[in-house]
Amino acid sequence: MKKSNKQRRAEIKARRLERAAASVAHLREKDVRLPPPDFGFALGCEPADRSVLEQYNNTFGVLPAFYVARPFICRDCGAEELWTAKQQKWWYEVVHGHIDSRAVRCLACRRARCERLRNAPPGANLLREQTDRLRALGDAKPTASAIADVEAALESKWWSLRVVAIQTMARWGGEANLAKLHELMAARPEGGRRYFAWERVAADAARRALMNTERWP
Repeated sequence: MKKSNKQRRAEIKARRLERAAASVAHLREKDVRLPPPDFGFALGCEPADRSVLEQYNNTFGVLPAFYVARPFICRDCGAEELWTAKQQKWWYEVVHGHIDSRAVRCLACRRARCERLRNAPPGANLLREQTDRLRALGDAKPTASAIADVEAALESKWWSLRVVAIQTMARWGGEANLAKLHELMAARPEGGRRYFAWERVAADAARRALMNTERWP
């Protein structure tokens, strides 16, 4: 009997999950990103580019030498899914996701969530609306009103909004904005209890924003 596309996809998914479980069992590590010294690159693994990871991540742990597929349970639908090594490489090294972040939703649930957010009525996602508006300000020359909006965002209780304001300042450029960004970088605390303070987040955001501005003028 000929199998349907759905059946074939289910079989492929099951085989991937089996291979991922076997890899995890072989490594016997809490963090499967960190292989034992004698472990070679197994089938389905992807080497990590630490030079890229070091630019966009600050972590007390050791950066991974490679990525291996990770099984996970979708937060929304409860389905057993697989975060492949290639997907992880794209997330960490192209999108620059934090090295400690993990996949939590399957593709269908991610798409459904994005659709709900897009179709939400005005004001239902106020933080996202403010973030999008701040990003749009960076596409044009700064006006008095735009500068006031950025300065207000820098005082917001939402750190994510402050980070976007920093990115907008970097895109504007100019002596005053660049001086402010360098001040933020200079104020970065090192370790200790202030590792998770806003000053560290601001300094890292300013550094990344300047790097991106120089790379993509």
